[in-house]
Formats: sequence, C-alpha cells, structure tokens
Amino acid sequence: MKRDASQFGRRIIVSTLTLALSVCLGWYQYRGPAPLAADAPVDQPSAARMRATLVELLGDPPQKHTTGTAAGEAFLERLEQKLDSYGVSTRRIEIPFDPERQDRHPKGRIDLLPPDTVLKNLWVTIEGSDPSLAPILVATHHDSCRWGPGAGDAGSAVVALVEHIRVLANSPPVHTTHYLFTDGEEFGLLGAYAIAAQDSLPFPTPMFVLNFDARGSSGGIPMFETHSGNHAWVSVLIDDLAPPKITSSLAVTVYRMLPNATDFNAWHGKLGLPGFNYAVIGGAHRYHQMDDTPDNLSDRTLQHMGAHLFSMHRAVDRLPADVVQRVQQASTQPDADNAVFFDLYGLTVIQFSERVQQVLALIAVVLIGVVCLRLRHPWRRLPRHVLNTLWAILIGLAVGLAIRFALLTTPWNAVKYTPIDLPAGLFTIAASFLAATFLLEWLVSRASAEEFKLVSDWIWLVTAALGTVLAFLLPGGGYLLVLPSLAYGLVRSVTANINLAAWSGWIVAIVLDGPLLVLLVQALGPWRQPLYAVLASLLAVLAMTTWSTQIRKKARPIPKNRPRLARGDA
Repeated sequence: MKRDASQFGRRIIVSTLTLALSVCLGWYQYRGPAPLAADAPVDQPSAARMRATLVELLGDPPQKHTTGTAAGEAFLERLEQKLDSYGVSTRRIEIPFDPERQDRHPKGRIDLLPPDTVLKNLWVTIEGSDPSLAPILVATHHDSCRWGPGAGDAGSAVVALVEHIRVLANSPPVHTTHYLFTDGEEFGLLGAYAIAAQDSLPFPTPMFVLNFDARGSSGGIPMFETHSGNHAWVSVLIDDLAPPKITSSLAVTVYRMLPNATDFNAWHGKLGLPGFNYAVIGGAHRYHQMDDTPDNLSDRTLQHMGAHLFSMHRAVDRLPADVVQRVQQASTQPDADNAVFFDLYGLTVIQFSERVQQVLALIAVVLIGVVCLRLRHPWRRLPRHVLNTLWAILIGLAVGLAIRFALLTTPWNAVKYTPIDLPAGLFTIAASFLAATFLLEWLVSRASAEEFKLVSDWIWLVTAALGTVLAFLLPGGGYLLVLPSLAYGLVRSVTANINLAAWSGWIVAIVLDGPLLVLLVQALGPWRQPLYAVLASLLAVLAMTTWSTQIRKKARPIPKNRPRLARGDA
C-alpha cells in the first residue's frame, strides 16, 4: 500500500505542533511574573526595591561574602543595619563549627573553612498578634560560595526576606514569624545543621517552614520539595503558590535522587518540620560563578521569589485554628498519606492523594483491558508493533546521543551547566520526536485500520499498566501515565470512536508533559540528551495512536472465481 503524502504530512504536523504548543506555553508561563517598579504599593513585593537592596548589600562592585571571612562579616553587618532601619531587632546565633557535634559535615568542603570558624546565623522575629499560636519559620542562607558574589544564590532569597520583613514590621501577622539567615550553607548546610544540633531551638517549634534558595539566576521559581506525609498540608496550601504556580510532586522525587541539598534538609530531615522548599533553577550556568551578579539576575526571578513568600506566608498565617489542628493531626499519623500534585501551565494546581492515584491507575487498566478482551484482539500481530516501538526508541536515542556528542565538542564540554541548557534540551526533544515519528509512520504505513485499532488499544493498555507500577513504586510521577491512560480508557469504553479516545489520552499527556519537560531540562542540565530523547520517542508512540482514522483500509482482494475480462473487452 502506497503512503498518502498529504496524510503523512498532516500526521507529522499535527503531532509535532500539539506537543510544541504545550512546551512553548509552559516555557512562556514559567518565565515568572512581570516585575513591579519601586513605586509599587508598599504592601506588595517589588523587584525594583529588592534589586536596590541587593546592590546595597553586595556592594559596588559586588563582593563575595564567604563564611568565616572579613567580607562575610561585612555583608552580615550591612544586612543587620538594613533590618535595623525597619525597627526590628536582630540577634545572632553564633556557633563555633564543631564536626564532632553536628552530623553533617561534607569532607572536602569543610577542609576549605578558615581555621576556628564561627557560624554566624542571623535571627529576626516579628511578633504576632496571637502569641499563643505556633510560629512560622522563614529561612534562607546569607553566605556566598567562594567563587562569586552570589546575587542569585542566595542573594535573591535574602532580599525577598528583607522585603517581607519591611512589610510585616508595619503590619504584624497573626502568627509570630521567625526569619533565619543561616551561615555556612555553601560548605554543606553547616549553619542550619548547627542550629538543629542544639539541645533545643531558640524559639518554639514552628508550625510550618518556608525555605528559599537558588541554583540559577533567571526564570520562575518552582516549589520543588516538601515534607513526607504532606497530603493534609498540600491540600490546604498548594493553590496559594504565587502565579505562575510552578510545582510537581515528580520534582520532589527527582530532587531527592540528585546530590543537591538545601537547608530544608535540616528543617525537615533533621527536625521533622512540615514545609515547602523553593529555588530558582533557570540560568544555572551562573550558579557558583563569578558572574552571579545583580546585573545578571532576572527581575522576574526577584519578583517571583518575593511573591511566593508574601502569598504563602499570608496563606499559612490566616489558616483557621480548626483547620490547623486538623492538618497537624492528619500529618502526624503513622500512615499519613503523601500528595500527588502538579500545575497546569502555572494557572492552577491539581492535587490528590497517592491512594486516589492508585485507584485511578487500576481503573484505567481495567477499562482498557475490558475493551481488549471484549473485542478479542489477537496477539499474533503484536510482536511486530512491539518491535516498531523499540525501533522508535532506538532512533530517538541515537539522535540524543548525536546531539550530546556535538555539545561535547564545544568549549562547554567541561562545565556542568551551559548558557544553552534549555534550547539544547528542547531541540533534542523536538529532533528525537520528529525522528521517531517519521520512522513510525514508515513502519506502520502498511497497517490496516483494524490492525491499527488493535495497536492503539494495546499501547494504551501498556501505558496504563506502567502507570499503575509508578503509582505504587514512584507515586510522585505516576500521574504522567495514569491520567492520560484513564482519559483514553473512559472514552474508549463508551464509544467505538478510537480516534476520539486516542486524542483524549494524547491531549492529557501533552498538557501534563509539555511544561514539565521545560522544568526537567532546566533541572538536569545539558548532558542528559539521551534521556530527553527517549522521553520524546515514547511521546511519539502515544502520538501515533491518534493516526487511526488516517490509516487507509486495505484494498479488498479480487475473488478467485471472478472471471477475467478478455483482452479488448469493455
């Protein structure tokens, strides 16, 4: 059967455009909010005011301020003076670094500490209108790395806290709010762990922690980590993230697989406090570099950092007492459930429990499985299409490896992050998706419409089965397969229109995956092209199921007993 060129072009264009539109919309939304000028209302965070504060603290030209150095002490003094100007009292929690006392001191980094280092943590308290309520803790670190001034890491977070203190100093919250600017984070979270190692915290146990950090200098800021047994807290707070609301429970899973760490490890991991952890991840090529300066820090990033703090603190501070009691009781149960959550292009956040996800996964498998059994799909044609899928993955992987090899020939081959991380990653996804799509179109060009329906049902059944496995073993990311296969199963079980079912599953898949691919590329950097390529190839396999109505039926064979026309007969 010859391929129809017009149908072939439509398949490629429609499949690619739907994915590209989702990715581009995710990128556009995830840039961060429009920055506010210095004349913004005094009760709102302003990127312009935060930038002015950052320049004031870092100096001109911006200076490094490493733990245990004179420059570090000078930075801390300027920070204290700035906070004193708002009429708040600042206190230091000075703890001599003692590797025998605290249980986290990474070898290699602590060897670079100046002798007899004293960790100088800064503590600020804004008294609440109801002192009987448990306080809120807001935290970041004030020290820079040894190579750069740290405008992004974590100057952006420092000035967000300063901006918030400026407002609360004149408009006290309901809950007493403590701010901690820790020291020694760049040497291995030393200040936070030194505080956690004390016999007791210098203030009552916080009800919730908001921790801020940075691993870059541009783009919106995801809430990328939360505590275990988090469903109760997530259900009442997650939609109060500042727009764009960038988050995913998969980010929690991926982050905990990486060697990175923030002070949140001490607040949650050591002290068991509930909370949310935020960090900028765009522009990571300036992370721990000399050019991590105010000039290279995005105003959108500053605005989003401040907006997150203002919005989430307000949400926690205004929770009714009965809601707080209910949430705390649910969170402290031995079998406290975790939440599955994700944003929709930064507009809103969807959340449900892991148990609900497991039920949805099983429903998807049953719905599609019943369709396959009811239609008595034969098995004999499946091995060829399984092989087609493997070929598609291999061709995508080959494209990813080729792009990675090309990047290794550039001057960036020795660095962890590059200025083209995001473009290179998204180009890899596009090229791999197209290569896999072209190959699949060629491989399935001889399939009949009926055979293609068989393939579509089985592809989505396997997707549902894998989603079920993830729902139980890697629940933070299970929704990426569970929800698309559930959409397919629901539509397929009530209609014979397989194309409608396939498009339902595909649209849900790209709505979930498009924006997340942007975050994934930013988080993992430039040297994961093979991984991006495999993911793109798998998406191409799902996209292929939407072609079913474009597959032509095979020509009906001529009956053997039909008389042949003699030559010359009409």
